Amino acid sequence: MRVADLMTPVSQPLTHSNTLREAASALAQARLDQLPVAHEGRLIGAVSERDLVDYGLARGLNADSPVFAVMSHYIDWCYEDEDVLDIIGRLADADRESLIVLTRDHQLAGVVAASAPARGGWGDADVIDVAA
Repeated sequence: MRVADLMTPVSQPLTHSNTLREAASALAQARLDQLPVAHEGRLIGAVSERDLVDYGLARGLNADSPVFAVMSHYIDWCYEDEDVLDIIGRLADADRESLIVLTRDHQLAGVVAASAPARGGWGDADVIDVAA
């Protein structure tokens, strides 16, 4: 099974100028722990609920501040054509519960979440003990 079979497509990524309010709303609607941030079609970062709280609210930024002020520039990612068995370890090691998914030409494809097995995904992968 490929990552593309389990990912949540992201047709409209956030931009660096979206507000924190817009990012929070998009995260809630997508039901993901992070969303990609793009500029001119290229991935430049990601924003998570944790970013919004720890770097936004805790620093006193208002809801109309730009996402760029809080987004993470270090991005955990994978390719859409990778086998899910190959990315399980990276999901286990990631600071977040998802990976941004890219095409082989580095265009944004979506997000794959560690919770995919709960939604009926991952196939045989859910029987592998990644902690071993």
